[in-house]
Formats: sequence, structure tokens, C-alpha cells
Amino acid sequence: MGINLLIESLEKLLKLHKSLLELALKKTGVLEAEDIQALTQLLKEEQAHILAIEKIEAERSKAVAAFSSTKRTLGELLDELPPEKQEIVIRISEELRNVIARIQKQNELNQGLISQSLKFISFSRSLVEPPQDDYNYGPNETGIPGKSLFSSKA
Repeated sequence: MGINLLIESLEKLLKLHKSLLELALKKTGVLEAEDIQALTQLLKEEQAHILAIEKIEAERSKAVAAFSSTKRTLGELLDELPPEKQEIVIRISEELRNVIARIQKQNELNQGLISQSLKFISFSRSLVEPPQDDYNYGPNETGIPGKSLFSSKA
């Protein structure tokens, strides 16, 4: 039973990560289109996926813990699985690693797009807004020492 629960949780994780990858790909298009409302919606969906992944990951950890009282990795448990189950677990875990790597690459691209957008916004603001004068007092201030800017006779 623990083996089936492990495989089931790995399949759920794979499905959720594939869906997360689709969201990351959509996010790239939304960032390029500069659609803030769509981006907000995608971020909400992404957060829901992350919460679901955390829940399934906890299930997977419990399934792994059912095999052994000591904390071990999935790779260490493979030797204890029947050969047909080993193949399934290896296939799913490799596919999961590939999907996670693709998500990381896509997120790096999205991060670059966000960074470029922020730089463009900052540059645009600097063109539109007048430069701020420096109102700090310092040694280069003009004026005659000892002479006040205000007339004391007034």
C-alpha cells in the first residue's frame, strides 16, 4: 500500500508541476503584453498550485516514511521496491526533475522580463519627472558667512 501511495503522490506532483509550467509559460506572454490584471490572476493561480504541491509533498514524505523509520531519500528506497515499481518511480521522478528544470528556466526568463520592465519604468519616470534639486546644506552653499538670509529689521 505504501508503494502505491508513493507512486500516486509522485504522479500528483508531476501533474501539478506540469500545470505550474503552463502557468509560467502563460506568465511570459502576459508580461510581454504588460497585462497587469491577467498577471494578478496568474499569480493567484500559481499560489494555489504551490499550496497544493506543498500538501502533496507532505503526503509523499509520509509515504516514504512508511518504508523506514529513518529519514531516507527516494533514491535510497528504490532498492527496496519491486522491479516494476522501481521503473515507475524512476520514470516519474525523472520526468518531475525535467519539468522542475523547465519551470526554473521559465521563471528565470520571467524574472528577466520583470527586471527589464522595472528598468524601463524607472527610465521613463526619469524622463517625465523633473530632476529634484538637492536641498541639503553643505560647504558649497552660496552666501556670505555671518550674513543672514532674513532681515532682522523687518
